[in-house]
Amino acid sequence: MNGLSAGTSSISQDSIWKHVIGVIGGLGPYAHVEFETRLLGATERALNRPTTEQDYPSWVLSSIPRTPDRTRAILEGTQSPVDTLVQSADRLTGADFAVIPCNAAHAFLDHLRPKIILPILDMVLLTAEKAVARVGSQGCIGILAVSGTIRSGIYLDRIAKVAPKARVVTPLELPDGEALQERCIMEPIYGKLYDGRRAGKGIKSGAFHDPLKRDALAAPMREAVEALGKAGADIVLTACTEIPLVLGCEDVEDVPLLDPMVVLAERAIDIALGKRPLPL
Repeated sequence: MNGLSAGTSSISQDSIWKHVIGVIGGLGPYAHVEFETRLLGATERALNRPTTEQDYPSWVLSSIPRTPDRTRAILEGTQSPVDTLVQSADRLTGADFAVIPCNAAHAFLDHLRPKIILPILDMVLLTAEKAVARVGSQGCIGILAVSGTIRSGIYLDRIAKVAPKARVVTPLELPDGEALQERCIMEPIYGKLYDGRRAGKGIKSGAFHDPLKRDALAAPMREAVEALGKAGADIVLTACTEIPLVLGCEDVEDVPLLDPMVVLAERAIDIALGKRPLPL
């Protein structure tokens, strides 16, 4: 385990920053890179003034791309990612708390927390709270996510805790939901499925860097957002860290999107500034 206890930041006393952020990354690698850009943007909004390079917070990153796939672990019972996530957290020397920019990894949060010293922010709970604040306690929240995240029930559980009367809808509840989920979410993220194996030409493999491929990857996701909107969703959570890489954060056909990475980054910055307490 990490030999440092929470709250042992090495930031100088005259800094505006009170705590160091730890990022458990590599889930996949492009997602944590995007999360770091979210941290920069959240810093600029929090400071609300022109920034220099010295104005940004300190964070420590551990990226272990060989972490077992979270969706397969949930759906198929393959190797759990917990041991590798613990290894990653133990490398965050100097951090005061940790964030995990991966939605599906939060299905293992209860198993992870007892094994590490650093407190971990719950991105799913924070996003549930933000979504309910936006649409009200009886609003309808749509969820775009990989099948493992949906099947794990983590968003349904967190939303129910925040607003028991809120409604939740995913592509799986819509007509031909399994086919819709596969075509609009799983294929763009992982690649097409051939003989039980993924082709590996999706967002996780970096296909979104080609502008033409990016548009092609985004199109079915927009279709899924529109379908959720027609099913009554007042807001749609882009609850896989790969989705915003192609879909962005703008409304789709007047359906608002909420990016959990933005929610997580903003809370992490508030904690790093000392505006909010360290997570438990």
